[in-house]
Amino acid sequence: MPSNDSFFQDPKKAAAVLKHGILRRYLAKFAGATATTAPGRRVAFIDGFAGEGEYRHLLTGVTEAGSPRIALTIAQDLRARDINLECTFIEKRPEAFEQLEALVQSSGDRFALALRGDIGDHYEDAVGRAAHAPTLVFLDPFGRSLDHDRTVAALAARGDTVPTELLLNFSLQAVRRMGARLYESEEAQGRAATLANLDSWLGGEWWQEEFLNEKLLELPREQRAHPAALAVWERYASRVRDALGYHSYDVEIRRKPTDKPLFMLALFFPRINALYSYNDHVSLAAQDWRRFLAEMEFAEAEALDETDPLLGESRLAEAKRRFADDEEATKRQAIDDVKDSVTLHLSKLGYLHVSKNLDKVLGAAVGIARETHIRAAWKELAAEGVTNGCPKGSLEKQTIWRA
Repeated sequence: MPSNDSFFQDPKKAAAVLKHGILRRYLAKFAGATATTAPGRRVAFIDGFAGEGEYRHLLTGVTEAGSPRIALTIAQDLRARDINLECTFIEKRPEAFEQLEALVQSSGDRFALALRGDIGDHYEDAVGRAAHAPTLVFLDPFGRSLDHDRTVAALAARGDTVPTELLLNFSLQAVRRMGARLYESEEAQGRAATLANLDSWLGGEWWQEEFLNEKLLELPREQRAHPAALAVWERYASRVRDALGYHSYDVEIRRKPTDKPLFMLALFFPRINALYSYNDHVSLAAQDWRRFLAEMEFAEAEALDETDPLLGESRLAEAKRRFADDEEATKRQAIDDVKDSVTLHLSKLGYLHVSKNLDKVLGAAVGIARETHIRAAWKELAAEGVTNGCPKGSLEKQTIWRA
C-alpha cells in the first residue's frame, strides 16, 4: 500500500496548504472540545500515512510542516490546558520513517508513537489503543487508502459512546488512473491486478457500474474517467456514512481553482454539531489557499519587475490590487449566496436554526462563507425587512426567523 509519497518534493503544493490548514484548525478544536468529558482528558490522533513529518522547500530551504509536525505542535500547545493529545504516526517507507521517528524523538513528546510499516499492519491496534479516548483518524494516502471494510469496521466497533471521527483524503486521481484500466483489453498486462486492487480498496466491484455508465461510454475514452471517479466518490462516501451512521462534509482539494480536483477531503462525523465549526475551519483554510496562490503570483510578478520594469504601475502592484479586488468579490458573493439561500428556505419553513440547518443557511457558499458572512447577510436581510434582527455573539445556536 502506498504511503504519502513525494507530495512535497516540489515547492509546497497549494493543495497541501488547504488540506493542512483544515487539519491544523480542526484537530485543535476536536481535541479541545472532546477532552472536557474524556477520561484523564486524553484524546487520540491516528495518522495512517504520516510521511516524513516535515519537508524542506527545495527553492527556499524553509522547512514546511507535514501532518505529524502539525499534530505534535498542537499536542504541545494543548498540554498547557492539561489535555493529553496522544499521537500515533504510521509510515511504510524506510527513509521517510527514519525522518519521522527522529522528528517524534526530538519533540520530547512521551505520548507520541511512530510505527514503521504499512497501515494495514497497525490500523486496528492503533484504534484499539485509543479505545476509551475520543479519536480523530486521519487517512491521507497519495494513492489508494486502506481497504474500505477494514476502515469502517474498526471505527464501528468503538460504538457511539466515545467520540470518533474520520478525516479521509480520497484520491480521485488514483481512482481515475486505476479505474480507466477497465476500458483496456482483458489481456492487458497488469489490468486484472489493478482492478482487483481497486475492488479491495473500495469494498467490492460496485464502482465498475460508474465507469461503465451508458452516458459516459458515449464520451471519448479520455473524458470518461473524471466524471466516473466523482460518481464513485459519491457512492463511496455514502457507503461510509451508512456503515458508521455518520454525516460527512466534503472539500475538493486541487492545485489551482481551474484544475480538476485531485482529492476529496471528507470529514465523517457522528454528531451534526461538529459541522458549524468545521465549516468555519474550511472557509479559513480556503482563504489561506487563495492567499498562497496569490503569493506565488506576487513572487513571479516581482521577479519580472526586477528584470523588465514597466512604466507606471508595477506588475507586483497590479497583482496585489487584483487579489484584493478578487477577495472582496468573493466576500460579496458569499454574503449574497447566504442571503439567497436564507430567503428561499424561510419562504418555505419560516425559520432556520443556524447550525442545525447550516446547509440551508449557506446554500452555494458552503466552504466559502463562515460566521462573519452569515452575520453580514443576516444584518442586511433584517435591514430589508426579511428577517428578525441579528443578535450579538456567536450565531451557532441562534435562529433566523422570517419577519
